[in-house]
Amino acid sequence: MPTRIPRPRPSPSRRAPVQGRALQTVDAILQATAQVLVKDGEAALTTNRIAERAGVSVGTLYQYFPDKQAVFRALLDAERQHAVATLDAWLVEVTQRRLGVSAAAEGIVSRAFEAFAGRTPARRKLARFLWRQDSDETIALALRATIERIAVRLQDASGSAVPLERLFVVTRAVLGTLRYASLEASPLVASGALEPLLVEMSVSMMTPMASPRRRPRRTG
Repeated sequence: MPTRIPRPRPSPSRRAPVQGRALQTVDAILQATAQVLVKDGEAALTTNRIAERAGVSVGTLYQYFPDKQAVFRALLDAERQHAVATLDAWLVEVTQRRLGVSAAAEGIVSRAFEAFAGRTPARRKLARFLWRQDSDETIALALRATIERIAVRLQDASGSAVPLERLFVVTRAVLGTLRYASLEASPLVASGALEPLLVEMSVSMMTPMASPRRRPRRTG
């Protein structure tokens, strides 16, 4: 489980958490939601149970969230922000250290795997729950923004551009695989077999292919 969940955007028509104590309350509610899910299961995710775990009254919870679905959406948004921030930090490191496409691809897959599939039972359970809260539209928007960042960073690091069509295929293939493996609770996630295959595919797709040699023209 993450030690800290980034603060989400406030729910419409609810008080915006602008003061330090209010921000801490929202953080506590989101942390409590993840903890109740992992420990007791999705059926236990009631606003009363979440509030109790967070150490606040249910009335306080409703000051920030109109219902538990709004809490779930905020948790999803916070987790996505955390994943994007982790990815961005890695891409900055790739640029600064000029690690190249292969190392960049491996790091991207590693961070995506942890964020969207999970390496521990707790993370896997949370990832599966959050995928069920997501929609195709929000996934598509997140992917579009991510691919733009990856393209810029890889060009800065390697000095050459990775074709956007290749990045399109790689990002959709990686996140699509992680999404369905998570939703299906596939044993491949826990087995350790899936991540190396995704790295292999990503490196292959993101490494520019050598230009084919031209055959020498025959004379005479």
